[in-house]
Amino acid sequence: MVMVMGFFSNIKQRRAEKEALEQAAAEQAQHGTWQSQSEQLDVMINAVERCGNNDIEGLFDPCDTGFILKKGEYAIGLIANCALLETRRSAASYQGGYGGVSFPLFGKVRLNTGRSKGKLIPGEESITSISDGEVLITNKRAMFRGDTNNKEWPYSKLMACEHHPEGYTTFAVSAQVKTTGFAYGADVANEVQFRLELGIAISNETTDQLLAQLRVERQQLDAKKPLPPPVAGLPNEENPR
Repeated sequence: MVMVMGFFSNIKQRRAEKEALEQAAAEQAQHGTWQSQSEQLDVMINAVERCGNNDIEGLFDPCDTGFILKKGEYAIGLIANCALLETRRSAASYQGGYGGVSFPLFGKVRLNTGRSKGKLIPGEESITSISDGEVLITNKRAMFRGDTNNKEWPYSKLMACEHHPEGYTTFAVSAQVKTTGFAYGADVANEVQFRLELGIAISNETTDQLLAQLRVERQQLDAKKPLPPPVAGLPNEENPR
């Protein structure tokens, strides 16, 4: 009986040790994610502050983009491996109607029966990739250069800009019927979306609003800061050995 009890005691101990290691690994990962988000947010805040003070010297990586820039225009980011998106509608369909029949009753009187008026159902809209290429984000516009299509989105004519967590952005532009945009992937979504927001803010002279928004995010992130994981081999202050 003593041996059996010892056997089960060892199993319980090993299970507890395994759970403790898994918990420590989860805490380590959680703290690492928070630290990465914190550092990224600090970089964004610093960039917006400098742009607001017109201090952009050395802020953006210089590169030969191949795009022709206008006077006073400068590059904020060049994104490769993008897809140009366009809203397209599928073919319409006719539903719910049939012609019925007509037959004589007497003389010139005829009876029409069974006729039902149908309706035209418009096709569904969907966002579709129409070209592959690269996008340059500047302080005045975003430009797509692709294998079969080119496109630009001047910030001064934007009616709406919507970012999607899957990794693409769509624009509604005045005097343009269709919604368009470009995809870049979820892995770089935060970076691309921030550079777009920064370019729009610089163009519209609203960097102070973007800075205020980022500082609120900074406070919210600080409020969620996890406790640092315990150092391996040292007892936790709350659970001393």
